[in-house]
Amino acid sequence: PARPAAVRSTADGRLRLNKFLGERGLCSRREADAWIAAGRVTVNGAVATLGTQAGPDDDVRIDGRPAGEPTRHVFDLLRPGISA
Repeated sequence: PARPAAVRSTADGRLRLNKFLGERGLCSRREADAWIAAGRVTVNGAVATLGTQAGPDDDVRIDGRPAGEPTRHVFDLLRPGISA
């Protein structure tokens, strides 16, 4: 099934800023919208607005602090009878 347009990235890997922040595990997309509307988020030194897009090479900051890397989930599966 097709995904909503707001979720798709562009050809150069840019995402809507709320999704960009959500993928970094910093907040929900709705909370990111509130941060953006409050002027707490900058992209490459400029205060972001709703609908701003960001890519992997952009300097995204919240309250002056770097947004960081996307969250990566690591799963450690243990099988019965095997000790570590």
